Amino acid sequence: MKKLYLALAFISSALTSLMAQPQALFTVSHGPYLQEVTPQGATFVFTTSLPSFSYIELKEEGSEDIRQCYHAEHGLRDANTTFHSVRAEGLRPGTVYNYRIRSKEMRDFQPYKVVFGDSIVSQWYTFRTVDPESKGGSLFVVSDVHNNSSQLETLLNLCDYKTCDAFLYAGDMMSYMENDETPFQAFIDTSVRLFASSIPFDMVRGNHETRGKLARSYPGLFPKSSGKIYGSRRIGDIMIVMLDCGEDKPDNVPVYAGLTDFDAYRTEQAEWLAQLVETEEFKTARYRIVISHFPMANVFPDEELNHGINDLKAKMLPILNKAGIDLMVSGHTHRFAFHEKDKAGNAFPVIVGSNRSATRLDISDGKIKAKVIDNTGNVLLDTTF
Repeated sequence: MKKLYLALAFISSALTSLMAQPQALFTVSHGPYLQEVTPQGATFVFTTSLPSFSYIELKEEGSEDIRQCYHAEHGLRDANTTFHSVRAEGLRPGTVYNYRIRSKEMRDFQPYKVVFGDSIVSQWYTFRTVDPESKGGSLFVVSDVHNNSSQLETLLNLCDYKTCDAFLYAGDMMSYMENDETPFQAFIDTSVRLFASSIPFDMVRGNHETRGKLARSYPGLFPKSSGKIYGSRRIGDIMIVMLDCGEDKPDNVPVYAGLTDFDAYRTEQAEWLAQLVETEEFKTARYRIVISHFPMANVFPDEELNHGINDLKAKMLPILNKAGIDLMVSGHTHRFAFHEKDKAGNAFPVIVGSNRSATRLDISDGKIKAKVIDNTGNVLLDTTF
């Protein structure tokens, strides 16, 4: 009897303890942030604090006709996950849309029994699909923030980000991909708070983002319909080419432990680039801008180029030099530099941002006005191409 009493007392105590513990709050923990907004589509990315079934509700501004958008593969809609990426296609060009998140917590997920918990309905957010007939625009470019979200916010404000049409992150926004929270703490949360729920950012991978135990999860955070990290984006009459440089050291250095294959990857990318510059989409663009984490030029004559830059330069610079590029914006060196065309093997001007500066491009009437400003407000470059 005594043993039974003790057992009941233990169970009662355990239940009291469990009931006293606060239940985890079911929320949208990060996002939403937009990716790959085109004339016909957009991708919505967000996370929830607990595993859930989530989707997007979408409507044209001023309309009551709501469309539900899900991510489904192989006949199954995404479920019981905290990371959500939903693509909407069939949209109208140059059109304002409203969207919101609907999510249901999944408390139990058995083969023949699903138990839902709390539900979330977010506020309505607004974005505009790309207008293929638009002319010019204002671009913000930054690199080498290395997890310093407060510096990112400073540079966004110094470049008057509220008047920018596109945001380009040119690599090394993170130092390493070590845990799930790193990209959000480094720059995504700040971007969401300021603009990214309404205007997408384009992420160009730097060599530091190839490092860390979660580096292979990088593409999922910034999804592209092509399935590639590198790519291009046409915004009206502006063509933006985004290159993925890989690591700066040879693949066979011991620190990579035989886990990299960037020489072959850069060859693959060069073949894609050669095809891109022959497309109608590329040739009909009035402005052609390249974003590359590596500057692809000998920007500091007193320093020997590393293997990654040399390999990228050998494979891609000849293609770009013949393609009528108007400007390249890069980073990586942590030192600001500007090279006019034909000064460092480049047939186009090259801006190399430092780890404490950002570039604003105002493009109109056949001209590109470039302004580079550092985190103290000093103007490092103010010129027009």
